[in-house]
Amino acid sequence: MTTAAPEISEPSGATAPVPSYGRAHWYFLAALAILVAGFWPSFFRPMGAGDLGHTVHGITATLWVIALMAQSFLMSRGQVQWHRRIGLTAAFVLLPVLSVSALHMVRVMFANTAMPPFLPPLLAFIDIPTVIFFVVLVTLGFRNVRTPAAHKRFMASTVLLAFPPALTRLYQQLGIDFFRALHGSFITVELILVALIIADRRAGERRLAYPMSLAFFVLVHALMMPVSGSAPWLAFSTWYSTL
Repeated sequence: MTTAAPEISEPSGATAPVPSYGRAHWYFLAALAILVAGFWPSFFRPMGAGDLGHTVHGITATLWVIALMAQSFLMSRGQVQWHRRIGLTAAFVLLPVLSVSALHMVRVMFANTAMPPFLPPLLAFIDIPTVIFFVVLVTLGFRNVRTPAAHKRFMASTVLLAFPPALTRLYQQLGIDFFRALHGSFITVELILVALIIADRRAGERRLAYPMSLAFFVLVHALMMPVSGSAPWLAFSTWYSTL
């Protein structure tokens, strides 16, 4: 059918449509700027001054966003093989190191006596499910590699997982107290996902990544305060801190 189909040329002066997510690297660059701004005082400005765990986690998280940005740029230039090479490197190197280092940092946080007692269990309730969901999104992204519309949305969703900690810090830098900054960071991400879902619907797309991510953020947002102070979660936190 392909060989028999007649050639159809675009009208003179018409502009070829931009491929879906053809400029996603600019959005990833903007996301990276937000992450750098949020973590500037605690990580990027004193980079290398902290312990090895903080350094490894911060570098791998940054490289993950850079890898997604590079993949988008390469695909927009037709460099499919380099896109795949970076994707495989990210999956087999960055994914495990980033995930394990994140879980390690949760344990380190429990040993930080400078934190108020309520804070480590609260942040752990956010961080541990986030690491699990990160792995789920990447897995679904690779399972849908032959369905580009689904694949790119699963991978793009992984960047939003870093927004709550970055935005909480950024909002605090603007003078907002911790709890308002924390809730504000989740609301910001939820609104971004709602906007992405609406944009997809208008474009005729019905993909799982953004509704699934929205459900995750809303669930964690709704449960983080009551569950993180509950006896079962505090018992789990005590167990986790002694690993």
